Amino acid sequence: MLKKILFFCLLSQLCFSQQAIEKVYSSSVNGIQLFNPDTNDETPFISMNKGMFVLTFDLLDRGYEKIYYTIKHYDRNWNEDHLFESEYIDGYTLPQIYDYQPSFNTRQNYTHYTLEFPNKDMQPKVSGNYLLTVFTDNHKPLFSKRIAFYDDFAHINVGYERYSTSKNPNITQRVKAQAVVSGINSISTRQLSLCLLQNNNWLTAIYNIEPQFVNGNSFTFGQLTNSFEGGNEFYTFDTKNISIPGYGVFKSEENNPLYLTYLYSIAPFPLDYAYNPDVNGAYYFRRFDLNQERDARTEGDYTPVTFSLELKQPLENKDLYIVGLFNNYELSDSNRMIYDENQGLYVKTMLLKQGYYNYTIATVDKKNNHFSISEIPGSFWQTENLYQGLLYYTPFGGTYDALIGYGEIRANRL
Repeated sequence: MLKKILFFCLLSQLCFSQQAIEKVYSSSVNGIQLFNPDTNDETPFISMNKGMFVLTFDLLDRGYEKIYYTIKHYDRNWNEDHLFESEYIDGYTLPQIYDYQPSFNTRQNYTHYTLEFPNKDMQPKVSGNYLLTVFTDNHKPLFSKRIAFYDDFAHINVGYERYSTSKNPNITQRVKAQAVVSGINSISTRQLSLCLLQNNNWLTAIYNIEPQFVNGNSFTFGQLTNSFEGGNEFYTFDTKNISIPGYGVFKSEENNPLYLTYLYSIAPFPLDYAYNPDVNGAYYFRRFDLNQERDARTEGDYTPVTFSLELKQPLENKDLYIVGLFNNYELSDSNRMIYDENQGLYVKTMLLKQGYYNYTIATVDKKNNHFSISEIPGSFWQTENLYQGLLYYTPFGGTYDALIGYGEIRANRL
C-alpha cells in the first residue's frame, strides 16, 4: 500500500500539473489511439454511464511489462480543481492494463495494449474534464490523454456560417450554439459556460463563453467572437500497403528492416479553395497486402514517413510542425520540421503505424507563440470542419465544474 501511495505521489508531480497537458513522455510508445465507437473517430467525449473509450497503443521493441493507468479531474479550463480521488473515482485508483498481445508478422516488433474505459476496475463518479495517464511499473509515465464525460442534462445544437469582415471576407467561420437544459432548476447565466472546439483541437478552443440570450431554460451562444479561421481541408496519405505507394505517397522504398515512405511535397499558400474530402484530422490504422485485410492491431507495421514542404526560403521567426489527431496537435521536436537549404524544402520524418492519416502543417510564431493551422494551407470559409460544443455548469457553492451536455455538427457544405 505504501508503495502505491508513493508511486501515485511521484506520478502526480510528473503528470498532474496545474494545467492538464496531453503529452507523449516516452519514445518507445507509438500507435496511440483513443477511439470513440459512438463517433467512429478520436472524439474524446462520451456520455456518463452510456459508452466507453477504446485506448490502444504499442510499446516498440519491448516485451510484456506491467502497465498502469489513472485519471484526474480538472475544471472547465483544464486547470487543477483540487478534488480528492474519492470524489471522482469509483473503484481502484491505479488499475493495471491486462489486455496485451505481441506483434505478429511485422518488421517492427512491439507489444500491443488495449484498454476499454470506463470498466469494472475504475469508473468516473462525476462528469467533467479528466486527464488519463498511462505509466510503467517503474514510475515512468508513457503518455497522457484528455477525455471528458458529460451528463445528459442539456441538448445542444451547434451550427456555423460564413463570417465576413472588411479585413477578412473569406476566411472565417462563425459558430453558434443553443442549449436547452432540463433536470436542473434555477440556473443562473453565471453558472454556465460553453467551450467550442474545431476538429478536436484544444490549441484553438474558445473557452468560457457566457450565454448571449436566455429564454426560460434555453440559452443561446451566438457572439461574433465565436469565430474560427476556416482553414483548409487536411492533407491525406494512405500507407495500408507499405510496399506500394498509396494515396498521397510519392515513393515507398525498402531499407532493411523497414520500408521508407516519402509523401508528395506540399505546395503552400493556395490562392483558392479546392474541395478535398477528409476526416477532420482523424486517422485509422490499417494493413492490407497480398489481397488480404490484416489485423492492424497486431499486424500493422511501422514505416518512417517523410513529410516535405516546398519553400524557396525558410519562414522568418516561425517554427513549422506536422500536426493532426494522430499526435494531438502536439508541438515538440518530434514533429518540428527542419529547413533543408539544398533542397529548398522543410522536411520531417516520423515513425508511424500503417493506416490512413489526416495531417496539416501548423506554424508557431517565435516572438508571440501564436499558433496557426492556416498560414501554410490557407484559410477559406468553404472548408468542411467538425465543430463541437461543451456546456459546463457549476452549482453555487459547488467544488467542481460539471459537463452537462455535448453537441457537434459534422454537416459540411455551407
